[in-house]
Amino acid sequence: MLGAASDKIIIGYDLGNVFSQISYSYLSQDSEVATLSCVAGEEHYNIPTVLCKRQGTGQWFFGREALRFSQEYPQEAILVEGLVELAVAGEQVPIDGENYEPVALLTLFMKRSLGLLSLVSAPERIVAMMITSRKLDSLLIQVLNQTVTGLGLGYTRVYYQSYAESFYDYMLYQPRDLWTFQTVLFDYREDGIYSMRMECNKRTTPVVAYVHQWLYPFCGESCLPDISGLEGERLAQLDQDLLAVVRQECEKGTVSAVYLIGEGFAGEWMPQSLQYLCKGRRVFQGVNLYSKGAVYCLLDKHFGSKAGKEHVFLGGDKLKYNIGMKVRRQGEESYYALLDAGENWYESEYSCEFYVRKPSFISLTITPLIAGGAMLAPLSLGELPQEAETEEEFGYCEFSRIRMRLYLEGEKLLCAEMEDMGFGEIRPATQLTWRQRITCGDGRAEETAVCVQGGAEVMVCVGDYAQEPYVLPKLGVRVYCMEELCYCLKENAFLLDYSVMNDELLDFIRKRCQLPGLAQALQPLVRRQEAFSDFVSRILTYVGLYDSETVLQVAETLKAGSGLSDYEKLKLQTDHLAEQKRYEEALKSYDRLLARIRENQEMEVPALQALTADILHNKGVIYARQMLYGQAAEYFYQAWKTSGEQPAYFADYLAARRMQLPERDYVALVAECPEQYRASLELERSLEVTEQTWRDTPEYKRLVQLRARRAEGEFTEYCEEADRILQALKNDYRKRIGGKRVSRESLA
Repeated sequence: MLGAASDKIIIGYDLGNVFSQISYSYLSQDSEVATLSCVAGEEHYNIPTVLCKRQGTGQWFFGREALRFSQEYPQEAILVEGLVELAVAGEQVPIDGENYEPVALLTLFMKRSLGLLSLVSAPERIVAMMITSRKLDSLLIQVLNQTVTGLGLGYTRVYYQSYAESFYDYMLYQPRDLWTFQTVLFDYREDGIYSMRMECNKRTTPVVAYVHQWLYPFCGESCLPDISGLEGERLAQLDQDLLAVVRQECEKGTVSAVYLIGEGFAGEWMPQSLQYLCKGRRVFQGVNLYSKGAVYCLLDKHFGSKAGKEHVFLGGDKLKYNIGMKVRRQGEESYYALLDAGENWYESEYSCEFYVRKPSFISLTITPLIAGGAMLAPLSLGELPQEAETEEEFGYCEFSRIRMRLYLEGEKLLCAEMEDMGFGEIRPATQLTWRQRITCGDGRAEETAVCVQGGAEVMVCVGDYAQEPYVLPKLGVRVYCMEELCYCLKENAFLLDYSVMNDELLDFIRKRCQLPGLAQALQPLVRRQEAFSDFVSRILTYVGLYDSETVLQVAETLKAGSGLSDYEKLKLQTDHLAEQKRYEEALKSYDRLLARIRENQEMEVPALQALTADILHNKGVIYARQMLYGQAAEYFYQAWKTSGEQPAYFADYLAARRMQLPERDYVALVAECPEQYRASLELERSLEVTEQTWRDTPEYKRLVQLRARRAEGEFTEYCEEADRILQALKNDYRKRIGGKRVSRESLA
């Protein structure tokens, strides 16, 4: 039953270029769908989409009143027809000596026509409106968006859909036996007969419904029902022409029901066509199916229906692809859905934030709903700067937070907008943005993806991004999310202590990041103030920013750093940079640490000397690994003198000079140090062993073969193999992995 006037109401607005209709329903599951009539007590549902201005005044008429006024007072009336086409064309309309924006005229018509609803409900009770039209394209969508803004509907939610989808929604609320097989609709308009044939692919889950559309030319005098002036022979010819149309459409498959839409089908001028249609089919006639279907769509959006859950409609204005990407969610690989097939392409939009490691590009997975395999669409991120803002704590930040917005500019034209959000205060945002268009389903995205391998690792954000930061004790670094917290814990593991385990951090995790479960799991460890490495490991494991091997390394680092002074922890942290071949960062960090040690007046001299010697020695190791043997020798010599002449440091000094100097100069150097004669002999023996070991490696044998190819004139093969070796060395350098520990190690 219909509700009271105070009940909330939903509207289906059929917006046509010639006439429009308004259907409505009160927001209740058992409410009926009704259509507004222009004449009280009669079924005059069509509202002519026209305006009429009274010349020389500000008086406007709309709909039937506009037509009546133009007929009765032709000299005073300025009739404006085809409002939808005028608005899409966008050209100003001259009326009574003034130019009017066509969108403003369409807005005026819709506002006046919606005023008819005052007979059934107050305007403020309208909670949703579905505008349906013959065909939706980007131009009409822009017009409708402007029109809706001008209507001033307040909190009313407005949607758009095509006639085809309104037909589909109407059928969902009809008895199942009417659409067991195909259902056909014939819509008689002045430019011909539009057909719609709905069929369902029951082999898919959910069932995919299609509406195939066609326009049949029909040479009728008019689509109006008045046939009194036509001769019987002409009527018979029209009947035969219509029969040819319905035969052609109905013979495409088994048809359960037929709907005849339009006033042109009224009257008794088509007996043969009706006789054919009624054989084994149920036939219905009416004019307000589209506006009712729009209301049914809103009812399904609000309450849902069994049929709606079991079916998905794929029309010309529907997204026919599932779009997502492969991500890591708390350390586990998963699929992250972004846009779902079956939504209107002009309403499909999704915004998200995620993290990437060493970004260059990310890949979207585009999967067609109907047929065909998934394709990959790479989105380039360009070259993001990776240097951290504060070099004292961080040197190289491999993570970036990316904000992405996806939307469609057409049925197949996907647009992606991305913005670099930085990494908190560790690496500020660069304000770099990228915009890329992808044509879905043309195969080019997949071809491009084949050529590019190893895209950025995408990680879904864990928890919320906090408005107020948490300041890490001792580090003084402000973090806004769990990913930034994990980065700081991992990169500064050498400096952390039990001060990190506090209630403030738990509050940050629980309230600002909205992760109460993690906070609850960490609470017992904070109370007992024990198992510090376990505390940090649980956070790292839960967020999943790093793999299990890295988490284990952090735990071992925390255990190794227990009981060390801040200077020793800083040295271990810098040693870690050197192990990762981040040599420039390590050298700067060693220099800063040496400066702080020299300023210290409380440390005991032996400890100061030992720590300083280790730092000087490790600087020498870094220079030696870069083949800067002269500088390496100077630091090894300083380390030897600072340590009280430790033999191991002098051995490294000799090794660096051996690599730097000509043999004659090196022999002279050794002669000046007779007390180190034994050390020089040990060095020579070590070099001989090292050289022999190198000769036994596959790499050495490979180089021998390469030299042989060059000697034999095989320059093409030589250059190709040399390029492969160089590329492998470049890749190894870029990865910044490997290397032995630099603490107190020997070059030989």
